[in-house]
Amino acid sequence: MKKRKGWAKMDEERISQRILYVTVALSAVVFLAFYLVGFDVPYAADPSFKAPLLTDVLLGFTGLLFGLALLVSIVAVVRGVRRANRREGMTNGIPARKIACITYGATLLILVLTFVFGSAQSMNVNGQRFSDTFWLRLSDMFVNSSLLLLVLAAGAVVFGATRYYRKERRK
Repeated sequence: MKKRKGWAKMDEERISQRILYVTVALSAVVFLAFYLVGFDVPYAADPSFKAPLLTDVLLGFTGLLFGLALLVSIVAVVRGVRRANRREGMTNGIPARKIACITYGATLLILVLTFVFGSAQSMNVNGQRFSDTFWLRLSDMFVNSSLLLLVLAAGAVVFGATRYYRKERRK
């Protein structure tokens, strides 16, 4: 049997734990630096606003995390679709392909619906009127989709946690 070294030796759970710990640590460092280093610097054009020194670092870090999350999501969807096409769709008696298709479809439907029904009402941002309909709807889509998906995830957890109670009632 061939011995594996490094990342190949670890199982998926350990790898994801390490990535989570690194991400949380980096986030904590970036946010602490943002709030502790030059946070109260007044904005030159209008001293009533603040212009933190590390705003660009925070925005860059957030953009990097978003880009990585988007990349990982795309890779996961592509791998999932490729694997689903190679199998008959059942894994240990569970309709895995059907569940994956419903999950992808429902997520896409939620994103589309929250974009279509998102608010396009203009708003004041740093004292200036912002009225770009596309970006207003897009930001509303992300906020509302995140909230809806969090509520659905909590509902799924509660549903799964009550599995044993539901089984007892059927008997």
